[in-house]
Amino acid sequence: MKKAFIITAAALTAAALLGSCSLTGLFDNNSNSDIELSNLPGSEELTVKYNGYGFAALTSLAEKRLYAGFDSVVGGLQSEEFVTESLDNPDRISDVLEFYKDDHPDVFWIDETEPYYYSDSNGVLTVRLHFKLQGDKLAEAKGRLEATLQSAAADAPKDATPYEKELYAHDYLISVCDYDEEAVELHKDDAVRANEQNAYGALVEGRAVCEGYTRAFQLLCSRLEVPCWVIQGQAEGFDGEGNTNHIWNCVMLDGEWYQVDVTWDDYDSTETIGDEQYFYFNLTTEQMTKDHVIAPSYSEYTTSDVWYNGFVPECSSTTYYYFNRNGRVITDLEEYALSAYVTEAAANNRDHCVFVVDESRDFEDTYESIVQEYAYRWITQANEINGYPTLSNDCKLSPYEDRRLITLLLAYN
Repeated sequence: MKKAFIITAAALTAAALLGSCSLTGLFDNNSNSDIELSNLPGSEELTVKYNGYGFAALTSLAEKRLYAGFDSVVGGLQSEEFVTESLDNPDRISDVLEFYKDDHPDVFWIDETEPYYYSDSNGVLTVRLHFKLQGDKLAEAKGRLEATLQSAAADAPKDATPYEKELYAHDYLISVCDYDEEAVELHKDDAVRANEQNAYGALVEGRAVCEGYTRAFQLLCSRLEVPCWVIQGQAEGFDGEGNTNHIWNCVMLDGEWYQVDVTWDDYDSTETIGDEQYFYFNLTTEQMTKDHVIAPSYSEYTTSDVWYNGFVPECSSTTYYYFNRNGRVITDLEEYALSAYVTEAAANNRDHCVFVVDESRDFEDTYESIVQEYAYRWITQANEINGYPTLSNDCKLSPYEDRRLITLLLAYN
């Protein structure tokens, strides 16, 4: 399975002090006049302008003004500085920038290793974002990302439900992006290869780590009008090493939230058997946290934590859990629907069937019963009804107890 590392401003930034230079205005970047902090926007004005979950997580007016400052310069083609009021803790500059990026997954041109420089004096905070692309090169890159998004949206199923749109975004991203193993090795030395941590790397260059997958999925869902957000935390690292920093998504369907980890769903095609690429598609919080750890809320800020979440919804619905919609839930092994499911799959020459063992049943006992009796019964009935194609004795069962799934791999004569 592909699992990911992620590096953020909080982990990498060694903020450098700016030398003396003219200060540009928070909302007027062409002005060279001095800025009075009393002219900075108030809380009500900012709340009207910004409604993202990242902005809503900010705990002070100074942080919200800093967020607005980032917004005032990030849309330009040249890196510029702005001034705002000082924060109580300058370490929070990184957190505010992360929340801004969470609200704006299309922003890919802020440098990952040195995202900003700042000076802090007499209550005035001066900040310059560090763009890794500027001018015509940035404009061209923005155009390429936009063209890719338009093409992806145009190919989405027409008149689709939000679930179908989400599924399309998930499958599209996996089809165009490969997990960037080279970047992972570099990240171990706190280095960044290129755009592996943003949507441009995932969608245009086709290589990303977990942050790139996550922001690309959020951006695709946004284009398809499916509410989507990011969740920061940790997950099991490579080769059995301890938990490592990770980021994934949650989506809202019919008013209920579900967790999605597209990075972990991106299996190598040579490794995929059955529906493993959907193991992390629309999980509950309980399901996801079997092997993922959700970072604390920003309102619980401590100096010892690196990762914070602006918003983590409770995900408890199983309505749109992939396997509840595309497999069969086993509550009673005698149910005709189970054998009918295998019969229909064989009639359509499918390569597998997936069963979800209901929480009311013991998983091991259910699996053993299928091995000893029910798989044979289902296969025999399918052959009697279908005639052709005929299932062979080479059909195999694969249990996934941690997900309460059993896959029946179909083989034909």
